[in-house]
Amino acid sequence: EESFVGHIHRHPARVWAEHRATRAGRLVSVRMRILLDGGAYASSSTAVISNACSFAPGPYGVDNVRIEGLAVYTNNPPCGAMRGFGAVQACFAAEAQMDRLAAALDIDPVELRLLNALEPGGSLPTGQVLTGTLPTREVIRRAASLPVPEPEELPRDVLRLPGGTGNTTRGEGVRRGVGFAVGFKNVCYSEGFDDFCSARVRLRTDGGAEVHCAAAEVGQGVTDVILQVARRELGTDDVVLAAGSTTDVGSAGSSSASRMTWMAAGAVQLACRAALEEHERRGGAEVDVERVYRHPRTSPLDPETGQTTGERAHVAFAVAAMRAVVEVDVELGLSRVVWIGTAQDVGHALSRAAVEGQIEGGTAQGLGLALMEEIQTRDGVIANASFTDYLIPTFLDMPPVVSELVEEPEPDAPYGVKGVGEPPTVVSTAAIVSALRDATGRELTRVPVRPDDIVGL
Repeated sequence: EESFVGHIHRHPARVWAEHRATRAGRLVSVRMRILLDGGAYASSSTAVISNACSFAPGPYGVDNVRIEGLAVYTNNPPCGAMRGFGAVQACFAAEAQMDRLAAALDIDPVELRLLNALEPGGSLPTGQVLTGTLPTREVIRRAASLPVPEPEELPRDVLRLPGGTGNTTRGEGVRRGVGFAVGFKNVCYSEGFDDFCSARVRLRTDGGAEVHCAAAEVGQGVTDVILQVARRELGTDDVVLAAGSTTDVGSAGSSSASRMTWMAAGAVQLACRAALEEHERRGGAEVDVERVYRHPRTSPLDPETGQTTGERAHVAFAVAAMRAVVEVDVELGLSRVVWIGTAQDVGHALSRAAVEGQIEGGTAQGLGLALMEEIQTRDGVIANASFTDYLIPTFLDMPPVVSELVEEPEPDAPYGVKGVGEPPTVVSTAAIVSALRDATGRELTRVPVRPDDIVGL
């Protein structure tokens, strides 16, 4: 219960959007209005609405953009930073619009996205020109080329029907749908925030080393990244990672904003190289050095115009495309995600297994938002403050996830890495609901999609 009442949650949002394009499919105008419920306290609502507006049109080049964003106080529980940080809500709306536009123009949805894909040299609505890597077209092509599994025949094991043992139609009402979506998000802290990470290396006389970094390991694999970087830079496997604590080393910042791999790798790289130089200068004596890494400087957005006040408001971006296959029992309103195929811009993958784990975890969170997870409030009080009444995906709900890693090293990042944890969450909700629309023919403009929405009650 404490997790529900004592911690922030994702901002509920309402989004109004108008997309205009030529008959050939070229986007010429995007207008969006985004309203976020921030709850009773501001928390990080200002930063979340800024992100939502910055990425609202999606990874597409559009010459004429007008985005209005508003985060408001309400008597609901406070909302704040959550995986995807405003880009999730915007992507859900924008990708629904792209599907509708493709249908209105009678253009393949994938081809429409390829036609308008944002690439380096293009501009964001904030006026920032993309100077790093953003292989949007390659990501879209790789995701679209993944082979979709063949439909399963009926009858079949009831556990493989929408709703599992709760399905009473024996699959007679099952319809299959395929959806596609693309989304992107910034990497690391942005808009002038002083983003830094500290690392300390103690290099012994025998060549072994002890590394200190306060980066919080929350399942994303940053401890493996730290050890991998240290062993690579020091040229030895005799490296021990001390317990992360700011008692022994400076701050590493939070495990958020898809920043920890980039920032920790940069800090450990600097500290290792400094330790080796000092070790050699002192004739092989034991050395103990600490270094602080900062990514290239960013600038705030103008509060009146929304335009960047410097070269860039964001240091880098990552894009993902996803194809989802679902089955829906249109008589019962039950659904099942059958398969996910995704391609993601990962910069340079230090560990393929770790990247794939992040993609699968982010996809699971997006699936939860698409089909299950909803905090319900009445007069500002949470009505379902337990995991009995708040459903989250289990292993039985997760489909196979096929991942294609698109590697184009980011020039300003250590080893060319990018954070990979948030793009799957940004795009998966939009892709899954796109597939549900394909299966049902309904507009489905809110998430989570409930059985009542599917059967039309």
